[in-house]
Amino acid sequence: MRISLFTPILLTLVLFLESCKSGGSGSNSDDFAGGEKVVRIAEVIIPVSIFPHRITNVVEGLIASQIHEGLVRINPVDLSIVPGLAEKWEINPDGKTITFHLRKGLKFQNKDGVEGNITSKDVKFTFELLCTDRPGNVQFETVCKDRIVGANEYFQANIKGQKTQLKGLKIIDELTFSIELLNSPNIFLEILANPVASIISEQGYKLKKEDTKVGAGPFVLDEKSSTKTHFALYKNVNYYGKDKAGKSLPYIDSVIIDIVSSTEVALQRFQHGNIDFIGSVPSNQLRQVVEENIKSFKGNPALFILDQRPEMGTSYYVFNVNHPPFNNIKLRQAINYGIDRAKIIDRVLNGQAYGPAINGIVPPTFDFYKSYSIKGYDLDIEKAKKLLAEAGYPNGKGLAEIQLIVNSGNSRNNTVAGEIQKQLKNNLNINITFESLPNPEKFALQLKGKGDIFRDGWVADYPSPESFLSIFYGEPVTNDTTRMSYPNTIKYKNSEYDKYYKKGRDALNRDTAAIYFLKAEQILMNDAPLIPLWYESNCRLIKTRLKNFHVNPIRYFDFTQVIIEDKKVEEKK
Repeated sequence: MRISLFTPILLTLVLFLESCKSGGSGSNSDDFAGGEKVVRIAEVIIPVSIFPHRITNVVEGLIASQIHEGLVRINPVDLSIVPGLAEKWEINPDGKTITFHLRKGLKFQNKDGVEGNITSKDVKFTFELLCTDRPGNVQFETVCKDRIVGANEYFQANIKGQKTQLKGLKIIDELTFSIELLNSPNIFLEILANPVASIISEQGYKLKKEDTKVGAGPFVLDEKSSTKTHFALYKNVNYYGKDKAGKSLPYIDSVIIDIVSSTEVALQRFQHGNIDFIGSVPSNQLRQVVEENIKSFKGNPALFILDQRPEMGTSYYVFNVNHPPFNNIKLRQAINYGIDRAKIIDRVLNGQAYGPAINGIVPPTFDFYKSYSIKGYDLDIEKAKKLLAEAGYPNGKGLAEIQLIVNSGNSRNNTVAGEIQKQLKNNLNINITFESLPNPEKFALQLKGKGDIFRDGWVADYPSPESFLSIFYGEPVTNDTTRMSYPNTIKYKNSEYDKYYKKGRDALNRDTAAIYFLKAEQILMNDAPLIPLWYESNCRLIKTRLKNFHVNPIRYFDFTQVIIEDKKVEEKK
């Protein structure tokens, strides 16, 4: 899933023990007290939609995953699949059919007059809705297409206005149903844990369509005090979750998510407020934060700890491959060879990365996937110059100024763009200008193909290389400019790539899938529709009073068992 189209998201959790009146400027905190134990989150990207089928980045996913819930969930500790709305399931011996059993007494949140228990009919409605052709449905390809038996046929019938049945989903009784698959049940279960596959209330949807905020998740959106930049959520008292002692979850009272103008503003709130977690501290500000809060690191017990680990995430640029000049493969390859990724990490990121992305788009965080075997791009100026001449632009002559568009909200985006601008001028005499735009505007231009190069990035929706490679799967792409192509936003198409991607996607075991995915990724690198830059590794500041909160490589955050625990601090002498 796109990380705010990969602003390194600054996920800032602020825990309040008093009223939310101490919230930052521009919020509606006075309208929502939120209870005694509140989690406040600051983000830098304004969500376009938090309806599950329209989610396109992790900020939207973060909010939606508190309101909604799917059949299964992710264990934030080890990324394993655990029961959600479904209390159990069985996979048939042939590996093609999963039978799910819903929990008894499940209810959607008590909003908008929605009543009654959640049953198999709600699941049927959700998957049929995912298989309908409508502007707000960008997740059909992710969840259903080529995965559920009959999904493709249902979608095509819907386009033609015809009524049909989703053959692969069969209701057995009120709480039991089965889903017949075309490929791996394990990958499908991982996809179902993503908020895009949350179970939708038919009543809520019929009343408000994609503006419905009714879900089955642990928190309820308080719409009266929420705006486009302020999301106030309170505990769902009817949530099914309980701890081992039978106590209802979640423990905390509420979650408040504020959208701020920049990561600098978020850091100011960390330094001057009661903030307990920062999910991505900009490297150029990390030392200052530590020095100014040194007592909090040295106290007994310490109030803050610093956590750094690799993530299942990659930062990269994408070319507009369907328009000149970047429909020229040799020009794309030349630019890839003309960039010193190690220098970007050392001089711009101050070492805050897992490593330069010289082996493709899939990060080296999957132990079963030999990403090191992919031949990607590293700095080779002579080869770059040769390819540039073969592309028809010797020493950059005849090549018009290139437009790079990055998303605003983090100064690092501009700094990286400036470094690449300088490198390509010095190494290849290529002139680049860059513009920083709010994410929705950048995303719209990217979808319309208005620009030359776009900043982008991805964190795994589910822990598989497939999540990264799905970004460039071209079979669903059409020439219809009115239809969004997601996640393949640049509408890249390569039949050879698609062939091996599908073989990997349809493989029933992980090792066989990896063999095909490696073949697909090498084709992708040879074709160079993107510029892989670095593999992500974030520095996080965590306040130790935040208990049972786990960070993980896919930035999935579960607040259901979070506990706020304060202890008196004794400074070290």
